[in-house]
Amino acid sequence: MFKGFSQNYFQQDVNFKINIRLNDVNKTLSGFEEVEYTNNANETLDFLYFHIWPNAYKNNETALAKQLYRMKNMALQYANEKARGYMDSLDFKVNNEQIKWEYDPTHIDIVKLYLKTPLKPGETISISTPFKVKIPSGDISRLGYVGESFQITQWYPKPAVYDLEGWHQIPYLTQGEFYAEFGSFDVSITLPKNYVVGATGDLQTASELDFLNDLAARTTQKFETNGFGNPKNKIRNSPFPPSDSTYKTIRYTQNNVHDFGWFADKRFEVLKGEVTLPHSKRKVTTWAMFVPHHAKLWEDAISYINDGTFYYSKWNGDYQYNQVTAVDGTISAGGGMEYPNVTVIGDASSKEQLEVVIVHEVGHNWFYGMLGSNERVHPWMDEGMNTLNELRYIETKYPNNTQLSDMMGGFADKIHLEHLNHHDMSDLTYAATASGGMDQPIELASDDYSSMNYGGIVYSKTGLVFTYLKEYLGEEVFDSAMQEYFRRWVFKHPQPKDLKNALEEVSGKNLSWLFDDIIPTTKQIDYKISKVKQEDDKTIVTIKNAGQINGPIKVEAYTYGKLRASQWLEPGDKKRKITFDEKGIDAVKIDANKRIPEVNRKNNYWQQKGLFGKLEPFELEFLAGDNEPDKTKIWISPMGAYNIYDNIMVGVVLHNYSLPKNKFEYIVAPMYSFGRTNIAGYMSLRYSFVPAQNFKMISIGIRGKNFGFSEEDKSSNYIAISPYIDFIIGKPKKRSNLAQNLKIQGVYNLEDGQEYNIITGGFAKYELNYKQKLHQFKFKLRTDYIAEMKEDISVMNAYVNGFYKFNYWEKKHKHISIGLNFSQNIFYNGTTSDRFGLALSGQNGTQDVFYESYMFARNVTSGVGVQRRINNQGSFNSVSGLTTKNQLITANIYLEIPYIPLIGVFSDFGMIPAANGMETFAQAGLGIQFLDGDIGVFIPLYENAALLNSHGISVDNVWKKVRFTLNLTNITPNKVMSNLF
Repeated sequence: MFKGFSQNYFQQDVNFKINIRLNDVNKTLSGFEEVEYTNNANETLDFLYFHIWPNAYKNNETALAKQLYRMKNMALQYANEKARGYMDSLDFKVNNEQIKWEYDPTHIDIVKLYLKTPLKPGETISISTPFKVKIPSGDISRLGYVGESFQITQWYPKPAVYDLEGWHQIPYLTQGEFYAEFGSFDVSITLPKNYVVGATGDLQTASELDFLNDLAARTTQKFETNGFGNPKNKIRNSPFPPSDSTYKTIRYTQNNVHDFGWFADKRFEVLKGEVTLPHSKRKVTTWAMFVPHHAKLWEDAISYINDGTFYYSKWNGDYQYNQVTAVDGTISAGGGMEYPNVTVIGDASSKEQLEVVIVHEVGHNWFYGMLGSNERVHPWMDEGMNTLNELRYIETKYPNNTQLSDMMGGFADKIHLEHLNHHDMSDLTYAATASGGMDQPIELASDDYSSMNYGGIVYSKTGLVFTYLKEYLGEEVFDSAMQEYFRRWVFKHPQPKDLKNALEEVSGKNLSWLFDDIIPTTKQIDYKISKVKQEDDKTIVTIKNAGQINGPIKVEAYTYGKLRASQWLEPGDKKRKITFDEKGIDAVKIDANKRIPEVNRKNNYWQQKGLFGKLEPFELEFLAGDNEPDKTKIWISPMGAYNIYDNIMVGVVLHNYSLPKNKFEYIVAPMYSFGRTNIAGYMSLRYSFVPAQNFKMISIGIRGKNFGFSEEDKSSNYIAISPYIDFIIGKPKKRSNLAQNLKIQGVYNLEDGQEYNIITGGFAKYELNYKQKLHQFKFKLRTDYIAEMKEDISVMNAYVNGFYKFNYWEKKHKHISIGLNFSQNIFYNGTTSDRFGLALSGQNGTQDVFYESYMFARNVTSGVGVQRRINNQGSFNSVSGLTTKNQLITANIYLEIPYIPLIGVFSDFGMIPAANGMETFAQAGLGIQFLDGDIGVFIPLYENAALLNSHGISVDNVWKKVRFTLNLTNITPNKVMSNLF
């Protein structure tokens, strides 16, 4: 599956000398760069690629701009010239001779340098150029300024990596990090004297070191004397002092790094510390730099940096440099971000959160820094492996933490999430996506992920699966393997195969189940206790692999809640047996501590007591919460509803909707109807599963409703039973703005009133939704079949809808939408009835024969109830009762008015076949709508004669012509969740 670079490995040597000057008024950098480039490949090079990534901020056509747009971030799309950035003034020379160079035809942040003399293996050349950078706004991405706070990253021309796979020239992206050659840096920075700087490398300027030491002493004294005061009384942002008119030049040097970042702010307070490394006992200097209004938050930052550096060194190999710096990045875009020796930290809401972010970013000095994997192609090798260590750090330092619950405050107690820790955060993040069929494989290029999955999979799932591996191998073996990996690949470019080789060789285990199954696929782990047999004081447990991964599994035996024994089963047959010799075993659990990333843990438990040993004890809890593997949760809450037939209804709702999503889900809501003095309610049963390919999820279910039906006969009611199968179409590896769904639903409706009636039938519906920040397109194709017993009517029709929405003024959230509808009766047998015709204004409650929508006045002919319509068929924003059993063609336009909140104008046009050709209908008016019209109020101000005649309401009764929409069926947890990915 994976390639490694172990054989024939080489890497280029790239050494930099850069002189740079900051103009903090014009927000520019002016500099000169010399690069010593040595070709260690076996091939002769005729050209070199260089990255000039500040050009990513230049216009709306760069890869960065397109990615941000796809991520619905309009910061660069709407940026003015002052906010944008670029690099210019380039004049490349090789060995002091000018050369030909050109911009990449696709990406303006990549240039190609043509060498006059080919660079042979083992030869070295000197490349030099002046350059100037216009620094962009910090609101866009990582390079930028916020006021007079500067985050200077990816700021100089640097060669792309050339390795065994060839050139890796890549454009700058926000979601997608870096791959660069190792070498040395000698960087001199000139800037106003009162700036405080945190940077890559060892500071060589003695006067600047004295300046920082003095500032650190004064900051420490402020903490000791409460010099920062009460943070509640501090202003939100510390003001910038004027820049000193005198400039200083400070110099940094560093070997064996592949990047250089620096951060400058005149407001910085400074703390200084020191940590002793666990293996070499070498001492490393640690620095924390932060703005005054974050002082209380950052007062323990040195301990976070020290502890992170110590534990990462202990587990992976000693830190190889002399200093580690964490810098407060105030409010610039990019959040926490790592560079060699220095990391910038975004806003944190608490000390606990700040510690996690600092430790994670400091940890990147191993996974990205000293182990220079290709982050763009294998993002899990840095972000995921780093998350593993972050999870381990929190668990080691705070074994009883409840960080996830703490983040939710008092709300956690209300929904029974008070027991969740830092590890559970990653576990639930992954499980929520995987249980909904929305996850992606760990092994993908960074730009192939949805924004949510970049965190949920690259970070969380990878951290979880390597925690699983650590538990399986044991800490001692796992640490030895990771230290061997570090020893082999420090200051090099490892590939996934190289990590696998180190782990397998040290552990002596075959890890194909991890590297060939879990990492490159979305296959799920699911082990279940199939059978437990007790004989001769022994307990024989049969474990069945109900999932798609043949991995190791941990089984534990208990007596009265106390752990008696545990065993790991190696990968093997579909069914495996394990024997516990301990007497008195009364419970068996799979992975009791949740270290194996299973989505379904409901089959991991057996207990001796009770009729059903494999069924977890039932527990009734209020409202909602998370799944716990050793309990069968039933959530309960009060329920109330209203319609004009049942009047007020009160009852309860019982359900098992939770995180992660259960394969089998139910909701039962029985209520007492005061209007009918009888039982009313709703129920839904659904079984969902994630197939191997082509579909993200398939759900099979049935819904039932029982509500009142008639005002004249209070005893009347309808019972609607609707079985269905629902396909969410799509390949899990693909990041896409396109969502597709196919649903087939049957119906059996019993209407028990003054006249007994049964309606049967069903529909098939295909929906497509393509959504970007400024544009959205929907397409719907639906075919209905209806058979009514009372009038012996059978109807079949087809409905096609196309919908386009354009945000013409995104900053003010103003849009225009156009809908085109075509409906056609395929056949209509029996007595003509308005109930089964094609409705110009969309179906009312009576015409909703499948009982898909919730109606408070379903079966009325006048009043407010008849003014509520469903947005289907003709979708006219009127209350016309016109139907046809032939054909219906309509167009709907809606424009939100500039400068006026909420209000929009609409116009509708329609045609229906008539005896003398096509009869046309038209109207216009004002409206307020949300969720593309699923919720809305529409007031017609103009209707043509044909439309006026269709509903017989005088022009003076304008309020009787107001149309309402309230489509609650489109506002469901599943649909909300799917919009996040």
